[in-house]
Amino acid sequence: MAEALAIRSALSQALKKGFLNLHVKSDAQDLIRALTAQEKIKEINSLLFDINSLASLFTSIVFCFIPRSGNREADSLATLAALDLSFHQRNPV
Repeated sequence: MAEALAIRSALSQALKKGFLNLHVKSDAQDLIRALTAQEKIKEINSLLFDINSLASLFTSIVFCFIPRSGNREADSLATLAALDLSFHQRNPV
């Protein structure tokens, strides 16, 4: 679910910044399969609908699976961001 939320947010931000062509890479194979083959994942069906709605606004958009081993830098950044968010939730300023 976190990956779907991140993709929805990324698409929204890309549109706000005026990007019309996008290549989305993710190591969430089931999510990418759901987006490329229009498969359903019951638990995140509304998120998939949102993502597909946003995707339809791009001139060109590609969703691509990339194994975590080929995506180490992004995986490390995501891990750090999750740790930072967790820290701030436990220790509000």
